[in-house]
Amino acid sequence: MRRRRRYYEPEDLGPEQDRRDAAVPNRRYYVYVLDTEFGHYVGHTFHVRRRLREHQGGEVPSTAGSNPMLAWSSGPLRTRSDAARFEAALKSLRDQRARRFHEITGQEPIAFESPYRAPVGASGGWVWPIVVAAAIAFIVWLIANAV
Repeated sequence: MRRRRRYYEPEDLGPEQDRRDAAVPNRRYYVYVLDTEFGHYVGHTFHVRRRLREHQGGEVPSTAGSNPMLAWSSGPLRTRSDAARFEAALKSLRDQRARRFHEITGQEPIAFESPYRAPVGASGGWVWPIVVAAAIAFIVWLIANAV
């Protein structure tokens, strides 16, 4: 079976975010990698320590209960859109298990699989509604014929 590759698009921040970011001209953004029980989580922020506390405090649903630890953070990036593009590129490299991810971060690429969603490429997403509908129809048929 062929392995499906994931390519991430940078987060669409919109013009409103650009205006808010322009209000703080000297702010710098960072891309970070967390080592969790679910794999390597990649994100971006302007305050790495605060964001790490949020992850460790369970305030971020995708990493809650996974004991996240900071594995790597980038140097400062000038704009949030630069950070979003770099984050998307790192996620793609991580999920392709590319050697370049290791060269950049010093970490082995371990895909992040959130416990809140099925992994990409998992089949059977359309099966459950059919199974439930068939089970309900069967129960109705049993009740109607039991009389």
